[in-house]
Amino acid sequence: MGEGKSKKDRATQRLKYLEDQFYCRARRRRLSLRKCLSDYCSANAFENKKSACWRCPQGKVNRSDYAAELF
Repeated sequence: MGEGKSKKDRATQRLKYLEDQFYCRARRRRLSLRKCLSDYCSANAFENKKSACWRCPQGKVNRSDYAAELF
């Protein structure tokens, strides 16, 4: 059998670099961490409720994980 990562392992993998890509559930496509953080912060800072990133739980986790990697 293959030694690839299971779906659960990939879902819990923390993103470290801005170039890392992941599947965004809200947008239903692959995004870079840089794009996710930029859109998430903009949508919440300007209270853009029409954005898919408004209060996105996946974006919140990505932001927290990335901030934790810096320290």
